[in-house]
Amino acid sequence: MSEAEVPLEHYVSTPLPTLRWGTPAYAVFAAPAVRAPRQPLLIDAPDRWWAVGITRPRLLMYALVSAAPFSDAPPGGPVTVSPSGRPLSAVREDQRLFDALMDRALPSFLAGSPGDPTVRGDLAATLALVLPRECRDWSLALTPDFYAWLEQ
Repeated sequence: MSEAEVPLEHYVSTPLPTLRWGTPAYAVFAAPAVRAPRQPLLIDAPDRWWAVGITRPRLLMYALVSAAPFSDAPPGGPVTVSPSGRPLSAVREDQRLFDALMDRALPSFLAGSPGDPTVRGDLAATLALVLPRECRDWSLALTPDFYAWLEQ
């Protein structure tokens, strides 16, 4: 993806796995965002999304929401993301832990098995740290199968 497809000022979501398109993929949305010093992050409704293959890392889909919505009724926007107040080192550690848990959980999700409930629970808790809660509805609309697997 280049700046031509995703403007620099856009918020880009955490990639999450899905089987929605018949092949294992990581799905991502991007949305216009306004960042200002000492102000909360303002994110408008997603205007584009894409999916990249997991087993064969290649772009499977890239679409503008206006041309190919990722759900029947994507949640609207804008949303204001409350600052977490957490130091950057803690945010980086959350992302590292999320990545490690995803590595452990992904084979079970892709196989359609529930996997270890402790790992699933830890992954769900860590996802809440790396994806702003204000963006959860968009993420859920994009990867409903992953959220259903997490919550089983």
